[in-house]
Amino acid sequence: MAAVLGLAMLTVVAACNDATAGQPQPKETSSQSAAEPTEESTSETEEPEYSLARLCELISSEEAQQLGGSAEGEEKNSASDGHTICTWDDATHLVVGFQAGLTTANVRTGEGITNTPTTVDGLTAVQSVEANPVVICQILVDLPSGKLFSSSATVLSAGEGKYDPCQVANQLSNLIIPRVKDQ
Repeated sequence: MAAVLGLAMLTVVAACNDATAGQPQPKETSSQSAAEPTEESTSETEEPEYSLARLCELISSEEAQQLGGSAEGEEKNSASDGHTICTWDDATHLVVGFQAGLTTANVRTGEGITNTPTTVDGLTAVQSVEANPVVICQILVDLPSGKLFSSSATVLSAGEGKYDPCQVANQLSNLIIPRVKDQ
């Protein structure tokens, strides 16, 4: 439960630490033999176009800007528990991240929090809206790999009246989940 609280808090405060200590790194496949066919070697060593290991590359600059975020994402660590997140800040504050071993079944509850079951690309999800002190809309999605993916949106003063945080968070999730749901 504390871990889900930490995941929810990632949308409120993010430490500006660029360190990613303890985070998984993509595996290199250096054990390929030169005698193997080129096609097979290439397909096994290429990383997918989108990867949870590269959170800030999950959406394009154009997509981020359409959702009110900055053109470039900034990798940070969650202030609550240190897991890696990526943020895009401009008219909206967009945040994406994931944690292994958590599910939507343990979503944070309490006064000022409204949780609504939903689905994203056929996967179990929860839309969680927290309205104190600002409105934060977070979409939590259970990935088949056992990871809990989170995307959230908060409308900043430059975006007031232009963006709805839940509409933005849903659009963000619907862009990313098809790209990473098998990871």
